[in-house]
Amino acid sequence: MPRPERALFPDLSPLHAFAADLRALRVRARNPTYQAMARHTGRSRTALSEAAGGDVIPTWDTVIAYVSFCGEDPNRYRQAWEQLREHREQDSLHGSGTRDPSTVPDAPADLSNLPRRPAGLFLGRDDALQQLEELLQGTDRGLVIGPVVHGLGGVGKTELALQFTDGHRNRYNPVWWINADSVENITAGLAALTRTLEPKWPASSSAGDTAAWAQRWLATHDGWLLVLDNVVDLAAIQPVLATGSNGRVIVTSRRYLDWQTLSLTPLALPVLTADAGIDLLLRRTGRSTERAEAEALVDDVGGLPLALSHAAAYLVERQHVSIAQYRLWLAEQPTRILSARALAHPSDDVVARTWQVSIDAVVADDPLAARMLGIMSYLGADRIPVDLFTPIADALAVEDALTVAASYSLISRSPATISIHRLVQTVIRLVHTDERTLREAVGLLHAALPTGDPETTVAQWPRWAELAPHIDALAARIRDERAEPLTADTTNRAAHVLMWGGFYHRGQGRYDASLALFRHSLQLREDTLGPDHPDTVTSRYGVAGGCWSTGRFAEAIVAARAALQAREMRFGPGHPDTLEIASNIAVGLRELGHHDEAIALTEQTLRYREKILGVEHPETLRSRNNLAGCYRAVGRIQEALTLYRKTLEARTRTLGVDHPDTLQSQNNLAGGYEAAGQIAEAVALYEATLAARQDLLGTDHPDTSHSRFNLANAYLTVGRRDAAVQLLQRTLASQCWLLGADHPDSRKTAATLQQARDAPSQPGGPA
Repeated sequence: MPRPERALFPDLSPLHAFAADLRALRVRARNPTYQAMARHTGRSRTALSEAAGGDVIPTWDTVIAYVSFCGEDPNRYRQAWEQLREHREQDSLHGSGTRDPSTVPDAPADLSNLPRRPAGLFLGRDDALQQLEELLQGTDRGLVIGPVVHGLGGVGKTELALQFTDGHRNRYNPVWWINADSVENITAGLAALTRTLEPKWPASSSAGDTAAWAQRWLATHDGWLLVLDNVVDLAAIQPVLATGSNGRVIVTSRRYLDWQTLSLTPLALPVLTADAGIDLLLRRTGRSTERAEAEALVDDVGGLPLALSHAAAYLVERQHVSIAQYRLWLAEQPTRILSARALAHPSDDVVARTWQVSIDAVVADDPLAARMLGIMSYLGADRIPVDLFTPIADALAVEDALTVAASYSLISRSPATISIHRLVQTVIRLVHTDERTLREAVGLLHAALPTGDPETTVAQWPRWAELAPHIDALAARIRDERAEPLTADTTNRAAHVLMWGGFYHRGQGRYDASLALFRHSLQLREDTLGPDHPDTVTSRYGVAGGCWSTGRFAEAIVAARAALQAREMRFGPGHPDTLEIASNIAVGLRELGHHDEAIALTEQTLRYREKILGVEHPETLRSRNNLAGCYRAVGRIQEALTLYRKTLEARTRTLGVDHPDTLQSQNNLAGGYEAAGQIAEAVALYEATLAARQDLLGTDHPDTSHSRFNLANAYLTVGRRDAAVQLLQRTLASQCWLLGADHPDSRKTAATLQQARDAPSQPGGPA
């Protein structure tokens, strides 16, 4: 799969310099698509795109294929490639890895990631720019960390922030821009800062871990400016603002709220004055002889800068269309009221009418572009992967269609992603009279789902991170905007997409988001397929797992038992789907203290799986691991240790030493040693497991936090109280950030931390 070509810094990284050379070569070859290159070279599209990505060193065979296809001699690149290899091997030999953010030097000079160049014509905002300057310069460190620019959608909040930051890059470093409309996008923006400041950051790290490093860097450095654009939820930005005392923050938002509680000073941004709006329109279009009509148009759109910008773009591209004709078309083709919620912002309706003119023009110019815009209207607004559209047209047709859509200012482009304004999405959806376009959006996401378990297939996490915001958006579109029932086929595909998105969120520790998707998947299938359909039962089982993850244990057991009963009635007790549910119910029973029932159910499940799947199938090994846990819970420690060892050996042999399931067995064997009183062996294995999980999953992944908690308890046993307290503090901070302070895991860690602080160090125990 193609990856977005992120910004490169050739002066800072030899790998970036090599990637930049490959990109320049591809430009000289007239920008062939990676798909076309793959067809002619025999190398995969992923390998070719990653060769110029700046993240990994490509193989020499890939370099040969890439360079040869672009018409140059690969040997010209051989020396640079070998130097990269030597450099990376040296790093490996010396144990190079991620550093404590407090030890990382200041950011490279003039580092910024502004999303685009500011508009060349920016009128009527001198007073606002001056206010922004005064608020940032006059802020009292620790009490106020910056302004929040708020106002109507389309009033120019983002442009104001962009104009200011571009003009003051010499004052702040880095200047970092984050699309802050959701927790996921904030996380992605912080993660991008991490990977820019620390190029050797592990590719397998979770998004949460990567973002957390950036927050710690901001907290230990000064002189930076952070722009949090389009904030919707105050709670989403609170963890970021906690780092703000050393730098400055600009927030933009449509919301008018009590921002001062977050140490932000409100700056209300009004619409343009009539004179400024007329001047902007006439200078953009060159229509100096149409001043009277320009004045009327400014009044029509209520001085909203975004609406004026779209009008100007439309008129510039159609010199034969007068402003009067534009006004007439605007009046004759009004868009239906956006929604009941839009009544609080009547000018949004005017913007919708402006966009509808361009949308209709796209329909006439390029049906594929219109079709793709329709699909985009059901996805997230930002970073829509271009390769998502591969199933509906070839790469050249997709590129041409996107160029048409971009020419009407309806989308913005990066090499591998698309962004579309939220109101444009709303306007497009309003004209849909059936589910055809929604069905296509569902089908494309369904086709794009990565293979493997979303919770444990680490290599697929980057792709899941790309798709997750669009799965979440699809769920919202189906829930909020479709009054009529969907067909069974569309519903089942959508439910499948939502359910697998839920598994990914759960694997990343976003348990509430996971449960919401599981519940939605179940609702769709119950409404369309009925309560007893196998797919409905699958979704009900997903809800059970989601309830367990969020601490709703009793609800989880009830839902899981209902799913198990339905599976047994339809498929019998030995069917793999039945056994999966039975296995997890047994784990739940064990955790709730129903040990006899848990042991009986786990032993039965293990016997079935050994007979049907084989003794070393991953699911069989999971049952064996669970049975060991049951034995340990009732004091049958030696039997538990035997099973733990056998399971670890089998998982290492069949899955590899770095698979999450293997690390689970390693962690559990350490727990068995601890229960058996073999504390030295337990500590050593806990430490090894924690290190491995940090490398594979990141420091804030739930499994890593679990290992850190277990190691802390083992340290307490041997009297290393201070070390245990440090681990528990780090675990609690991670869990509160990811799960929330009220999650059972967070509460358990907080209680253990308090007990550790109250207990004296054991005499003779090392600190």
